Amino acid sequence: PNFGLIGAGWQPDTKRQGRGVAIGGQTKSFADVSVICELDSVAASYANQKIAGGTAQIVDDYRRVLDHKEIDAVLIATPDHWHAKIAIEAMRAGKDVYCEKPVAVTIEEGQWLAAVAKESGQVFQVGTQQRSEYDQRFLKAIAMVREGRIGKLKRIQIGLGSGWKGGPFETSAPPKTLNWERWLGPAPMTPYIKERTHRTFRWWFEYAGGQLCDWGAHHVDIAQWAIGQENGGPTFVQGTAELNQPLKGGMPTRSDYYNTPIDFSVRCKFPGGVEMLIDASRNGITFLGDEGRFFVNRGTLEGKPVQALRDRPLSEHAIRNLYGGKQPTSHMGNFVDCLTSREQPISDITTHHRVLTTCHLANIALRVGRPIAWDANSEQIIGDDEANALISRDYRKGYEIDGV
Repeated sequence: PNFGLIGAGWQPDTKRQGRGVAIGGQTKSFADVSVICELDSVAASYANQKIAGGTAQIVDDYRRVLDHKEIDAVLIATPDHWHAKIAIEAMRAGKDVYCEKPVAVTIEEGQWLAAVAKESGQVFQVGTQQRSEYDQRFLKAIAMVREGRIGKLKRIQIGLGSGWKGGPFETSAPPKTLNWERWLGPAPMTPYIKERTHRTFRWWFEYAGGQLCDWGAHHVDIAQWAIGQENGGPTFVQGTAELNQPLKGGMPTRSDYYNTPIDFSVRCKFPGGVEMLIDASRNGITFLGDEGRFFVNRGTLEGKPVQALRDRPLSEHAIRNLYGGKQPTSHMGNFVDCLTSREQPISDITTHHRVLTTCHLANIALRVGRPIAWDANSEQIIGDDEANALISRDYRKGYEIDGV
């Protein structure tokens, strides 16, 4: 297959390669990346050399990628505020989509993405690699919960680590290598601040959802999958947080400080009596049942129930059952396989939208400073118009998402 990469990413101060370069590199044994769209010319050149040996066509308008008849699928690794618009237009152009997480900056965008994927029939893989990689330890964790290895599950504690503190920041002229107006795209026009771009875009609500959406998209995903709520959601969300600046009506009051939560503690109630606590503690997930507890993150799977697997292993098909009876493969390999089979990939847009909704609801509860009740069937916040208004956003003129 022939892929187009939209958004290479770059962090000039540290020479840290962007996520687009990383996922582009993952395709080398599966596909060719023949077109790269990037708004920073330095990042575009770097990505071309790293991914395609300098042979890819470079463009600065994603629509040129979608116009290519030879492009089978697009890899989207832009900042989060561009994900939904590009992915929706890509699916309507007949392209399959691999999109980095989180795929949406609002609940409404997630609703739109799931609906367009269903109506178009395009394959949509989300870059939540914990469903595939990391020695299958997250899949083992899910299987342990589902097999009752800790008895009846009572609580899940999810640590995401702290968000970033910062500000006030200085405005300046944007670099000549960066198209700042187009980088902002759907987001409000604002003077250039270096900290709004590249890796640190994630600490601004205008472009992302902070730590709760960045790491939450991974760990909340595993937790909801384990309790069979990958197509459901919480009924109640409440929390407290330290913020970089005061918010009014859930909206930032200053433009020169990061505005997503730094430290936070959020409690979510799910059907069946399971409670989920999401905070800024050690990164990972602790599952607590009435007969034991264990911890999992990208470096370890530990606890007495894990040690007990030596004498009583998981059932033969426990992991395969999570993959629809198939042997798990790499995340990109699963996506490429689905391009041919037209089956749902392991990290589909519908379940990701539901998981990401929990993360957005956590942010909304912190932004308005009060508990919120959620109806997962209607996908609406109950009895709170101010909070409910935050499930959507306005788009800058010329960058609206059409036909949704």
